[in-house]
Amino acid sequence: MNKLVITTLAASLLLFTSTIAGAQTARARIAETPIRGEANLASAIVATLPEGGSVDVVDLQGDWYRVAVPNAEGKLRVGYVLAHLVEIVNADGSPQSIPAPPTSRAPRPVVQGALIPPTLAVRRDKATDREQALRAEVDALQADLKAMQSGQPIRQVPSARIPPPVSQSAQPREGIWFNGGFGFGSMCAGGCSGGLSGGSGGLSVGTTINDKLLLGVGTAGFYRSVNGVAQTAGTLDARIRFYPILTSGFFATGGLGLGNVSVANVTEYGVGAVLGVGWDIRIRPNVSLTPFWNRIGVSTSSINAGVGQFGLGITVH
Repeated sequence: MNKLVITTLAASLLLFTSTIAGAQTARARIAETPIRGEANLASAIVATLPEGGSVDVVDLQGDWYRVAVPNAEGKLRVGYVLAHLVEIVNADGSPQSIPAPPTSRAPRPVVQGALIPPTLAVRRDKATDREQALRAEVDALQADLKAMQSGQPIRQVPSARIPPPVSQSAQPREGIWFNGGFGFGSMCAGGCSGGLSGGSGGLSVGTTINDKLLLGVGTAGFYRSVNGVAQTAGTLDARIRFYPILTSGFFATGGLGLGNVSVANVTEYGVGAVLGVGWDIRIRPNVSLTPFWNRIGVSTSSINAGVGQFGLGITVH
């Protein structure tokens, strides 16, 4: 019994060795020509050939050539390649004018060509890994969509995979803020028919509630001296700044508090108010040039005064 098994194995080995010795040489027509483990397109790719690369053809099985392929250990193994992807070549490397692929029963011997070194399917494995990862991500996104539609909680995405948020605010505002500015003013008191021009300015300081809203205190004033007689008007008020658009430096401001009007060192006090607009133009991450226009109003028991002021200030956030 043992002698029969040994004899059968030896005969099979001799038959396969003689078949390889009589193999024909084929040349790949395209780059990355796949060699599969079985004669079907669903079979795994065990090696690939570069364009013009050669391989030993053992026989023809339908539309497939059976070829001898070395594995990673250098041992020969059987592979299959579609017949139209390769061409049978002569011993001198020229293609046969009338291709006549060998049959499985009677292979036509030719001079054996050099065996192709084994090509591990690294690219195929990487492509398969990427495809599986993409499929998993698509499946997860579809599951999230279904969960959202049904009102269920969605998965928690690892923070390492969440891209850093893109800031939508070109001018962030936080902490303590300060503004000071000077410019031109025009004052009208009582029933004047024309304004009295002079210098004007203001200071304000406060805290930031959020990127749109700032609160603080401020003062705004006007000064003009005519023939040695000084005329002033000003306020000391609670101040608010509102930025309607996060990505813009435009703001509206308002204040309400104590006001005063002084003519020839005679001062009266009353209610003071400020309304205005401005625009922060960033010159540093937390410093802006701020052109502004304000309207100041002061009302006392005997006089009403109004001041229009236009100037340039500096705002620090």
